[in-house]
Amino acid sequence: MQIILSIIMFILGIAIMSISFKAKKELIYYITLIIGVAVFFAGIYLIFPK
Repeated sequence: MQIILSIIMFILGIAIMSISFKAKKELIYYITLIIGVAVFFAGIYLIFPK
């Protein structure tokens, strides 16, 4: 279950990052990029707990 959830978070992070490249305004671009990176690393954190 944890592996499935982390894979979904990886895909979500990449999807949000790819959406940010289509954004016209810089503010929206940076906000979506930060959210995408945060979700991506949250997926990594779920796979490798402390």
